[in-house]
Amino acid sequence: DRFHNASRKQDGFETANRIQKKVRKELARGDLSYLSKRLGEFNSERFLDSGIAGIPSSQTFNVKCIHAHVADHLCRRSRDLDSADIENADRGNIIGEHALRILGDRGTEICGNEVCWQQCNCNRKRVDSDWSYRPKKNRQKLKTTSERRQLSK
Repeated sequence: DRFHNASRKQDGFETANRIQKKVRKELARGDLSYLSKRLGEFNSERFLDSGIAGIPSSQTFNVKCIHAHVADHLCRRSRDLDSADIENADRGNIIGEHALRILGDRGTEICGNEVCWQQCNCNRKRVDSDWSYRPKKNRQKLKTTSERRQLSK
C-alpha cells in the first residue's frame, strides 16, 4: 500500500508539472520573442519546459517549494486544464493537497480567516493592528537583514 501511495503521488507530481508547462506556454504564447530576447534562446526554452517552481522535467522526484504546489492545487483543483487528463486535472495537485491535509491535521486554518485577506489586498492602507506575513528568505530576507544592520549602526 505504501508503494502504491508513493507511485500515485509520483504520477500526480508528474501530471502537475505537465499541466504547469502547458499553462506557462499558453500564457507566454504572445510573448515568445520578448522572452527569448530577455532570457536568451536556451534559457527561455528551459523556462517554458520547466514544471512547478521551475523544476526541470527530468527531476520530478525532487519536490520543493511546497507553497507553489499548494497554490497550484488551490487554483486548478476543480478546473479542466488538460482535457487529455481530466481525472488528474480535476483532482488538482496531489502534493499540494497532501500539504494542506497535514496542515489541517495540525490545526492550521487552511481556509483563511477574518484577517488573512489583508496580506493580499494591495489597495488597503496598512495599520499597526493588521495581520501581516513577512517572508524569511530570498529577497525579503536580504532586505530585512539590510534593514536590521542599518538600525544596529
